[in-house]
Amino acid sequence: MKKTLLMSLLLMFMAIGLSGISLEESIAKARQNNKNLLMAMEDVKKAEQTYNDVRGSLLPQLTLQGAYGLSKTYLPPSAIPSSFSVSSGLDSLATDNDHYLAAVVENMVSSMIPASPSNEGSFAMQLKLDQVIFLGGKLINGIKAVDRYRSIQKLRYDLEEQDVVLQTTELFYQCMLAKKLWDVQKEGLQIANRHLQRVELFQSEGQVSEFDVLRARLEVAKLQPQVLQAENTYDLALAAFRKQIGEADSQAVPEGEFLLPDKQAISLEEATQMGLKQRTELELADINSQIMEIRYNAEKGNYLPNIALSADYSLFTAADDYGIQRDDFGKKYGLSIGFQIPLFTGFSNTSKRNYARHDYQQARLMQRDSEELIALQIRQDHQKLNNAWENYRVQAENIKLAERSLELAQVRYDNQVGIQLEVFDAQIMLQAIKLQYYQAIYEIISADRNLNKSLGIKL
Repeated sequence: MKKTLLMSLLLMFMAIGLSGISLEESIAKARQNNKNLLMAMEDVKKAEQTYNDVRGSLLPQLTLQGAYGLSKTYLPPSAIPSSFSVSSGLDSLATDNDHYLAAVVENMVSSMIPASPSNEGSFAMQLKLDQVIFLGGKLINGIKAVDRYRSIQKLRYDLEEQDVVLQTTELFYQCMLAKKLWDVQKEGLQIANRHLQRVELFQSEGQVSEFDVLRARLEVAKLQPQVLQAENTYDLALAAFRKQIGEADSQAVPEGEFLLPDKQAISLEEATQMGLKQRTELELADINSQIMEIRYNAEKGNYLPNIALSADYSLFTAADDYGIQRDDFGKKYGLSIGFQIPLFTGFSNTSKRNYARHDYQQARLMQRDSEELIALQIRQDHQKLNNAWENYRVQAENIKLAERSLELAQVRYDNQVGIQLEVFDAQIMLQAIKLQYYQAIYEIISADRNLNKSLGIKL
């Protein structure tokens, strides 16, 4: 009695540390914390910036560059010639004009003789504008391509989100299924233990043989490892579920009941048509074909000329001293239109164009192949759901039969017509069918979700 009380208290304290979480909360946490989904969102943002980068090539490109420098130069004595004098060579008959001309020549020669040290200051600045006018359609096609690429990343995010929701749902119900199976196994072990106690009591009274006791003990021994295995399966399912929602260190436990979804009254033909219209993968394949077509058109534009406009304004100066005055600056303006026409590239452009055409044809073939694969997947999921419902119908009938069999065995035993072993066998049979019944419910939930995903329905 004390041992049972201690076990109950221990289980109660363990339950307090656990926190129940619903399916909706699990999906919300998975959307918020799942690493793959977060990385897919970063890809969407990167694609957005790539589009902005390429689109910016249409706008004028302005560049401002400049430099300001100061220098001091020391020349060796051998590089500095001696002073030059013309006036000293004039005689007494020289006129004032002669002296004037001599002074002019001396000044000219002196200005060409370098000084040491010499100081120099310089400043230069240029504002340049480059504008693409025509690139044979390559720039426009490039912008279209990165726009399609941006759409692809958004659709891939949607696909990843659908996968995360589906995986979270399946792991949620796997935990609930594992918990139910564990409970059923524990209940079966309890029934076997009670049966063993009764058989041992009957043996002590001489009512049953030793063979009956051994059989009861074997039943207990057979169920004990099954209970341990069921507990281990439940623990592993919980660990996978917590990792999926991004809270591996939490004590979150799925709570709720198995709720059968509404039975989908949709034929295989209707399901196939719906899936081929709504599946994101087909939209991705179509966009990929568009990108290959854009690339092919861009390669065909290699034969057209490239035209660009360039303009610049320059401001510069150089002074013999560090001080730069306002009047020392010079200016320069420039405007040009350049073009480039490929005349012969060694058949390189032709090869690139043909390669792009084959890429485009390959993308179209992949698109058609994707349609066939999706149609096959829809057929498989549709058939799997129908089989799951049929299996559930059979298991529900088996549950009724097993419960009726247990009632009859109990009545026979109460009226001393049957034996206790018949009641025990009926109880064990009911427990085994319960396992199959819960498994059938899980298969319906999983198959229904997978079919909705195959049809392109947002989960």
